[in-house]
Amino acid sequence: MIVYLSFLFVLLSIFGVAFSPDVFDRPFCAIEMVSFLVFGGLFLRHKILRNGLICFDTFFIPSYLLVNYAHAVFIYPDDQFLPAFLFATHSEVIPYAVAVAQLGISMYMLASTLFEKSGPVCKDWKVEIPQMAVTRAAWASVLAGLGIFGYVFLTNSVQEFIHIFPRLMALIMALIGLSWFYQAQQLEEGERGIMPLLKRNKLNILAVALFSSSQLYIGSRSEVILLLFVVLLIVDAYYIKIKFKVLLPAIVVSIILMGLLMITRVSKYSLMEVSVVESVEYGFKTIMESPNILWMLLTDFVVNAKTLYEAVDYVNVNGYLYGLPYIPYLFVFLPMGGSVLVNLLTGEQVADLASGVLLSYFAGATYGLGMNLAGDLYINLTIVGVCVMMFLLGLLLARAESPSSKYQYFVYMSLFAHCILLVRADIFCWLSFFVFYLILDWLMRIHVNGEETEETVSEETS
Repeated sequence: MIVYLSFLFVLLSIFGVAFSPDVFDRPFCAIEMVSFLVFGGLFLRHKILRNGLICFDTFFIPSYLLVNYAHAVFIYPDDQFLPAFLFATHSEVIPYAVAVAQLGISMYMLASTLFEKSGPVCKDWKVEIPQMAVTRAAWASVLAGLGIFGYVFLTNSVQEFIHIFPRLMALIMALIGLSWFYQAQQLEEGERGIMPLLKRNKLNILAVALFSSSQLYIGSRSEVILLLFVVLLIVDAYYIKIKFKVLLPAIVVSIILMGLLMITRVSKYSLMEVSVVESVEYGFKTIMESPNILWMLLTDFVVNAKTLYEAVDYVNVNGYLYGLPYIPYLFVFLPMGGSVLVNLLTGEQVADLASGVLLSYFAGATYGLGMNLAGDLYINLTIVGVCVMMFLLGLLLARAESPSSKYQYFVYMSLFAHCILLVRADIFCWLSFFVFYLILDWLMRIHVNGEETEETVSEETS
């Protein structure tokens, strides 16, 4: 039944793209949002019943709603309180942009339901991990977390930055996530609950605390969100089933805390400049004085609609990018390989071709406007690319959400970590995590299998 409803949603979305008005039309955008709420709600209900509350779509679908619909339906044109919209927006592109985003998510839903595995979902799938590899990963995670913690708190060299060494941070997050996964594989049959969680993960919890505190101190939220979602997935699958009555308050508190950090991190009241109490007081005061409290807290979501609009506008003026920013992902296993090739082909740096950078310049913004999943696909691969790539994303999730191998679990861990941020990024942003999982898994096992084989042979000989 859900497959047929998803197919109907695709047909309605195609109709919306074909007949989107040439001027801003709030009723049209509202109709698009209502249809998304109806079909997206049925889709989400199906996924939660199938996969449990803690699944990719529990977070991805609401995030997609906020990013692509909230501004057009509820905020525009009174959006000057949002920094990204201080720069002029051509309102005539908004209905078409919303329709393109809707077509993309409808294709995702269709594939995600059409290619689901038969049989029950098994998220606590187990693989044999040598104990030596588990120990190595745990201690390596603590040492990496301690290294970043010391670098941030004992030096002054990062005070001008919000994100430090992004690739290295992604590697450390993958290492900590892999350690949590390894430790979960050591659980005995029926061993679940809070006590096994705390007893088995002392070093992992310490690594998370060290890494997260250092990132929050410099105002970097995305790294913390990515890491905590990986931990959430492992905890729910192997230790404690998270209930809605626990998840909802946690989400509300997280939104408030991240909103406060968003307001203070680039001000004189950042955690690097003042105490936690002073920073929180300033953040709360700023929010309470705003007539748009809710949208202020959700700024990180609603502002990325700007990039969606600008993507459509950019194509109307300059044409498509035809996937040039995606070239580095073809060489993800070869450090700097993609960057060198892009430079040879275009004479440009990879960072300068990213849609978020190009669209920031195009809009006349004085800072980066961020990215938008549907907008990035549209500016690179046309509306056909939006349909095809979102369909493939749904197919990938359908196969990975019930993993039957270690590599499928690594794919799902990588995607789940980005279940919120993917809407505000490019479609391949999770790929680095997956590659790091593969590399680190291999490194953690070096000599382990050989040593265990030698021990087995020795025992048989004696």
